[in-house]
Amino acid sequence: MDSVWEVLRPLNLLAGFSAYAAWRVFYALYLSPLRKVPGPFWARISALPMFYYDLMGKEPDFMRENCQKYGSLFVMEPDKVGVCGFDECQLILNSHAFLKDRRYGQVDFIEPNMFLTRDPELNKHRRRQIGPALNPASLRQMEDTILAAGPQQLMVKWDSVIAQSIDGKAHIQYFEDFSDMSFDVITSLGFGLEHRSLTNGDSQMASWVRKATLLIFVQMVVPILSKSPFKQTILRPLYNGVDQFLQFGVRLIEQRKMSDERRKDLLQAFIDAEDPLSKVRMTPAQITSETIINILGGTDTSSNILTWAIHLLLLHPEYLQQAQAQVRSHFAPNHLIRYEEAKLLLPFVEACIYETMRIRSPGNNLPRSIARGGVVLKGFFIPDSCTCSVSIATCNTNKDMWTRPMEFYPERFIKNPEDKRKVLTFSAGVRVCPGRHLAMWEMLSTLANILNNYDLELPKDSLFTPKNTDNKGQPVIMPYRQAITCSPRYPDRDCIIVVSKRN
Repeated sequence: MDSVWEVLRPLNLLAGFSAYAAWRVFYALYLSPLRKVPGPFWARISALPMFYYDLMGKEPDFMRENCQKYGSLFVMEPDKVGVCGFDECQLILNSHAFLKDRRYGQVDFIEPNMFLTRDPELNKHRRRQIGPALNPASLRQMEDTILAAGPQQLMVKWDSVIAQSIDGKAHIQYFEDFSDMSFDVITSLGFGLEHRSLTNGDSQMASWVRKATLLIFVQMVVPILSKSPFKQTILRPLYNGVDQFLQFGVRLIEQRKMSDERRKDLLQAFIDAEDPLSKVRMTPAQITSETIINILGGTDTSSNILTWAIHLLLLHPEYLQQAQAQVRSHFAPNHLIRYEEAKLLLPFVEACIYETMRIRSPGNNLPRSIARGGVVLKGFFIPDSCTCSVSIATCNTNKDMWTRPMEFYPERFIKNPEDKRKVLTFSAGVRVCPGRHLAMWEMLSTLANILNNYDLELPKDSLFTPKNTDNKGQPVIMPYRQAITCSPRYPDRDCIIVVSKRN
């Protein structure tokens, strides 16, 4: 016992800590396989700086600042590099050899699914099963459901609020409305329900989704909290909510299977989905898992992009007027604009969505393991004992790739339509987002119908206006937070617009 207390004396503890710190510095500078890769000093010896930015929801800032200072490849943790160059991002995303980070495998409360699995074969198998359900030909058959739960429902709510106003102008918190609307779209498709949380206030399923999202975040970022005793105590409400969600999904699937109803929705498509190679279909638990992941990914992605698009257009009234003029030159008031009409006739509105995705990508880092045998990136050999993180947000604003990278300039996609392929918001390659077509279907039709039917303006007390500019003369964008997606930090303050019917 005396020897234990001897070790625990303050001076001995200080000496031990100093020796460990000296070793970490020596290893980082002289022995680490990443010692020649540029990067900040503290990132070489500790993962705490990155953890801090991650915890504070400012991860994209960390990546952008280091990309600007060190280039498109830099050390972000002792054994991890940040990758921000388009060619290097494509190299990693185009191959299953760069497996998803181990953190994805820590999520264990739902069946293995296409998004979370690290297994390339399972990913390929599941894409063969459900990929056809999410392609444009299939979505065309589901468009009535998308429009009813999406822009039509949104306009019913906004028209109602405007009708109740004194002067025909309504103050709308559009972030929450877009979130509820996107949730209703994917829920209606995925569970075969006419879900209308936006207009009837039903929040039960939204509560389940929030609990599932938080549980995924906890298991990936702070995995110790998903172990005993935390699992049985502080996280028990989350697990209970997710269990109810899973049971609800399986019950709906069994009911659909027993009925003669064959609706045009994702639920039916997933039930019928068959791998053309193995002829295997998904079990109810697997269908529920894929549906939940689609809800989690599809809701925040679409709603956040729409939110940032409205915000950026209001900060740039010249582009708002240009987009409105294009829409109104083709469509009469109250005409329900469908996706393919918008795609054909509204290239500038589509360009505004792409520019929004470039400036404010919902996701940021895609962590990957280095391929077996290592890889050469930007002239540096990165061994397979290390990992990497593909920074979508930084690649989308990399000055080596884009002119005027931090400026909202949608005309770039009119002048060079092929540049749309360089926007990595939906990832790329072998693990490209399978729901990207659905997201575009929803976003383009919603934004087009808003611009056609409503006049938008900022409240007089708005903090972020075209006149509030930075040192480069660009309007200051409202602050964000990055958890799983990039969303406004203070939506109740910053996401208010004044909406009136089209003049």
